[in-house]
Amino acid sequence: MSLDDERVRFYLRHREQIEQWAALRAEAANAIDDWLVELAPKVEELAASLGPDVRVRTQLVGTAYPAFRLVREAWGFGDAQEPAASISLEWQRGKTTLRGGGTPYVGLRSFKTTDIGGKLRASEAARRARAARKETTSDWWSGYAYVPPPPPTFPAEVEPYREVLVQALRSAWETYEPIVSALVDAPPSP
Repeated sequence: MSLDDERVRFYLRHREQIEQWAALRAEAANAIDDWLVELAPKVEELAASLGPDVRVRTQLVGTAYPAFRLVREAWGFGDAQEPAASISLEWQRGKTTLRGGGTPYVGLRSFKTTDIGGKLRASEAARRARAARKETTSDWWSGYAYVPPPPPTFPAEVEPYREVLVQALRSAWETYEPIVSALVDAPPSP
């Protein structure tokens, strides 16, 4: 690279405006954080539609990873904000710009070293479901996928994306709830 490179010259001619525009990223991410938190009533409605013992555990304040976590009371995880397994919608605070890894994600959350997390990773049913859904795993997730906004409506129209997120959470529930329930209800191995 040299000062003769047109891209370098362009940046130097417009650097103040480019830096101002780049600073908008943090403001946009904060606005998206606030918008995602506003999904709470829709997620509560979803939980109510899934059954009388389905609860939403929210982590929305004071965390780098805000989330809505769906659990069934029968799973026996109590009132923990961080249940051992949940079907969750999560995002990274201050970094969700709806591009690539900066997009909300939905799936089956269960830390791999917990009893249920180990069972979920060893489960053939969970593996097949994850493959069918084209999801990936991590230490914290037995299966998850990013949920980008539908082009070209967002942000001009926010309701379609709100519905996409809620439907992604419903779909993950319908896929993973029977698997988690079967493993939770299974008798301990000898």
